[in-house]
Amino acid sequence: MPPVARSQLLAIYERLYSFFGPSGWWPGETPLEVIVGAILTQNTSWRNVEQALARLKEEGALSVERLTPIGEAQLAEWIRPAGYYRIKARRLKNFF
Repeated sequence: MPPVARSQLLAIYERLYSFFGPSGWWPGETPLEVIVGAILTQNTSWRNVEQALARLKEEGALSVERLTPIGEAQLAEWIRPAGYYRIKARRLKNFF
C-alpha cells in the first residue's frame, strides 16, 4: 500500500470536519481554559481539575493578564485540588 500524502490526509480531515464539525471532546470555554486544563490534568482525575478550574474562575484568574502577575505560591493554593500543585503552578507560570 503506498504511503498517504499529507495533502490527502488534510483533504480527508477537512471533509470530516466540514461534515461533523468540531467534536468538543476537550471541555473548556476558552482556548486558555483548555491549555490550563491540559496542564492541570497531568497525573490527576478530571474531577479534581474541574475543582481547580472553578477556583481559578472564582478568583477571576482565567486570563493571561490576571495569571501573569500572580505569584507562584498564590497560584499553587488556588489549584491545590489538582494535586502536585506546586509543580503545576511552576509549569503554568513558565507557560505564561
